[in-house]
Amino acid sequence: MSCRTVWRFYLAMALVIGILLAGCATGPSGGPPAAKSQGDLLKDAGFRAHTPNSPQKLSYVKTLPAKKVVMNQHQGQVLYLVCPDPDSPQCYLGDKAAYQRYQQLAIQHSLAEDQHKVSEDRWDPEALQMWTDAHGGG
Repeated sequence: MSCRTVWRFYLAMALVIGILLAGCATGPSGGPPAAKSQGDLLKDAGFRAHTPNSPQKLSYVKTLPAKKVVMNQHQGQVLYLVCPDPDSPQCYLGDKAAYQRYQQLAIQHSLAEDQHKVSEDRWDPEALQMWTDAHGGG
């Protein structure tokens, strides 16, 4: 096989791969799924939304760090509080089971976000050669 034939083969393979990847990039909905907010994840995990109903409770909620989980003990029970939006008085309350579910959902959500993003855009002849070798070419 001549050098020119090999390069034509690589060019044809690159075009085929590009067309296939372009087709895979546009799914049935036309884009990636909408990202869930922290509030959505908390609700899915079993946390309950709570809006303070007194000035004392409101002032307490304003002392909580935004978007951070705060653990409290009340009457021998462990409770978790989260204020996902620093401009809103609404917070979320959950027990230990809800917190564990929230941790699992947050990890799954984080992995899902990382897996659908392209980390680098490169053109490496070595990568094309590995792909060709893996598929019985070359």
